[in-house]
Amino acid sequence: LTLREDWLGKYGGWILMLMTGFLGLVYLLFGRVPIAGERTGRLVLRFGHLDRWIHWTTAGSFVLLALTGLVSMYGRQFLIPIMGLEAHATFALWSKLVHNNVSWAFMLGVTMIFFKWVWYNIPNWNDVKWLLVFGGLFDHSIHPPAGRFNAGQKIIFWSVILLSAAIVATGLSLLAPFNAQVFTPVFGWLNGTGMPGFFGLPDLPTPLSPQQEMQYTQLVHATVGFAFMAMIIGHIYIGTLGMEGAFDAMGSGYVEEQWAREHHSIWLDEVEAKEAASQAPAE
Repeated sequence: LTLREDWLGKYGGWILMLMTGFLGLVYLLFGRVPIAGERTGRLVLRFGHLDRWIHWTTAGSFVLLALTGLVSMYGRQFLIPIMGLEAHATFALWSKLVHNNVSWAFMLGVTMIFFKWVWYNIPNWNDVKWLLVFGGLFDHSIHPPAGRFNAGQKIIFWSVILLSAAIVATGLSLLAPFNAQVFTPVFGWLNGTGMPGFFGLPDLPTPLSPQQEMQYTQLVHATVGFAFMAMIIGHIYIGTLGMEGAFDAMGSGYVEEQWAREHHSIWLDEVEAKEAASQAPAE
């Protein structure tokens, strides 16, 4: 309880505020990444209906999970003084119900995201070139080549997959508590590797009682949740305020051709080559 409230609650909140503050500073110093060249007026289909449905299903469920998770973490500390005990109890109950049930939509969305886009998120040499210039985020005259997804988006993709695996595994354990030992074998394995002693720490406790299993599961679930929220704050910034024309990709599905040329030139060349091939007269 002390670790949850005095460490995780405090530093987790600071991580979210620092991420928000950092992005605000980036915007003040460098402004929005503009469409630098002259607009052509031609639109290119970037994401179809299914792509956008998957994205918004996952995004919407994640926002609800994040908000209700924050209610669980900070409700007693901040909401009870404002709402009172009874109102907070009702609000917390409904928040828990939303959290538990919306989680299934999130699991479905993440699974579909993986199978729909994993092929496009395999790293390649162009990603190294993109990372060396930070994708032009701090110098708007630089437009590194990229395929359908650039290096930044690939980092987001794989981070979402890995963090989702952790948060879903711990979440399922919390949805069906006391049914399986998770941390007793993990802690035993870590003790066997000698890793705690290497870092000057005592051996991890094992075996754990069912209550301890749930406590550690909740701590890991919340820790991963804070990391996930901080990353998604950055993703939301780039997709809205941070880059001109970026929101259109998941809004209408169509992007300005010049935007595609500047940010995903390799992908645009492939799209144009396919269009040319489909329009070529048959011999």
